[in-house]
Amino acid sequence: MRKSLFRSSSLVVIGSVVFAATACGSDDDKKTEGKPAASSTTTTTPVTAPSPAAGAPGAGAPSAPVASGAPVGTPLTAAQLEKAVLTAAELPQGTYLTREPKAAGERVTAAVPDCQPVTDLLLPRQGAVKPVAAAQAAVTIGGAPTPSTVITTELFSFAGTDAETIVGKARTALAKCGSLTTKDSEGETSTVGHAEAAHPKLGDETLAIHSTPEDGGSGGQVVVRVGGTLVVVRIVEFTGTTPKLPDTATVTRQVEKVVAAAKG
Repeated sequence: MRKSLFRSSSLVVIGSVVFAATACGSDDDKKTEGKPAASSTTTTTPVTAPSPAAGAPGAGAPSAPVASGAPVGTPLTAAQLEKAVLTAAELPQGTYLTREPKAAGERVTAAVPDCQPVTDLLLPRQGAVKPVAAAQAAVTIGGAPTPSTVITTELFSFAGTDAETIVGKARTALAKCGSLTTKDSEGETSTVGHAEAAHPKLGDETLAIHSTPEDGGSGGQVVVRVGGTLVVVRIVEFTGTTPKLPDTATVTRQVEKVVAAAKG
């Protein structure tokens, strides 16, 4: 059973999702569109997402920046996050999979303690402050059995002002952690270059990061805080040489759905 592509490409600090198409996982972890993350229903057949229509995420210009107005201190439930996560039709064309992010089974530790907040932002389930609930979805694009690109969207709800604190600490740490070396629970180390990237403000605050692993590949993520919820949309290109961010329209659509969920 091989390790996930995220780790083998030193992208463990870029993405916390792997799914059936990119790792050798148990069948009872696999979910398809329309099945809630808490469901025990299993399948081995992922759903192929249709091409986005004109004006849909990945197909056109993004809408205006989304204001939040979400109440802080009222965490969204797992059911609300599952309903808000982007569907196959709302993500770029590819093989669509969903699964609730697993609870932290290991701790990825930054070699420089002051850089730990960056790792904890990119892997929210393993941080000192844990989310109340989480949901995620992904599409894998190209290649068989190994995809060339993975796009993920992850939602994490936190109590009180925890989400704001996590983003604030990570933003401060990122300024001095351009090269981040981490070690996992098995003692394996990886080094990834990180740099803050420009991105339109969405929600209450936005932090975009370009990432370049030392051993190849590239990726980027946009983190948006909507009240007490963190929206993390990522793109990983396993043979990429120039980091880029996920499509702004895709990020905007995900934020819009979380804002709607927060407002009830």
